[in-house]
Amino acid sequence: MTNKNVHKLVRGHLRLLHPLRVWGATTLLAVALQSCFTGVESTPKITYKDVTNNQAQTSSPEESLAAEFVPESFATWREGKPFYVTSPRISLVLKAESDTTAMPAEGETLLIEQLRYVADYTGKEAVIIDLITDGPAQRRFAYNTNATRDELLSRRYVEIPFTVDLDMVSAARQRLSGRKLYVKTDSWLDVGGQSFNGRKFVPVTVTDVTVGNEIYPFRVTFKDDLGQTHSLMMSQGGAARWMPRDFAAVFSLSDIRAQYPHISDATWTNIIHSRVSQGMTKQEVSLALGAPKSIDRGHDQASLYERWVYPDGVYVIFQDGLVEKFNR
Repeated sequence: MTNKNVHKLVRGHLRLLHPLRVWGATTLLAVALQSCFTGVESTPKITYKDVTNNQAQTSSPEESLAAEFVPESFATWREGKPFYVTSPRISLVLKAESDTTAMPAEGETLLIEQLRYVADYTGKEAVIIDLITDGPAQRRFAYNTNATRDELLSRRYVEIPFTVDLDMVSAARQRLSGRKLYVKTDSWLDVGGQSFNGRKFVPVTVTDVTVGNEIYPFRVTFKDDLGQTHSLMMSQGGAARWMPRDFAAVFSLSDIRAQYPHISDATWTNIIHSRVSQGMTKQEVSLALGAPKSIDRGHDQASLYERWVYPDGVYVIFQDGLVEKFNR
């Protein structure tokens, strides 16, 4: 190999220093100078979504069930329908009956008193929802939807900002209480409501569904396979409240372990604790850590390399499809 060809080869390797910097410049340079070596090539950075976009999307039983956990249709709204107040910011959208009326506080319940119609300056009759607090000392408020009845009926969901539809929570409680499920996330809450890293793919029995918060309207409480009580937050069906954490994302109706009989018990223990170990496959890492934020790929004459990058600087490096290095 001539010096001119060696220099070209070295420059080709140095272009890979940014996506593959975890191996270090020294290692790449040494490889580049080996005689009769064809060099390393890399592909553009891709995301895990790019990898999975070509897979067929089918509706699962979990997705069908998730679709049931949505607010009631506006056509069914009635006098006395309850809404849980999630934030004092509700004062931004309500009009009190008088200047001295205290605005609803977080945790209070509002009930529909009546629906009425008021024409705006264009002549359009907007629906006004009159609300009262639940309790002996009732306070009255009005929420202007700025929409006609027909417009509201045509919408998929109608919500009062900064509230959770308690009828929706009650329906989820009836559907899930006492049911055995398999949890798919390790983002759990303890009995005090503090988050911690639990386990995934273990059986749990739902004991209750209560109101959550503005983003995740459901708090699902369960007993795990060790008899301990924990809970997790869940969004409504279709992830309409900003975050993709609906029933299908956090629970399975069947035992997930049965889908992977080829995975050893030792590796499965790592997976349920969200741990990575050397020699794990891409499938096993995906089960343990979820989808990476991005993927870097490259290869030399002997091996294929791939680096999966996760949030907070976590990465996993594969050589020929098996974990070689990781920082978690």
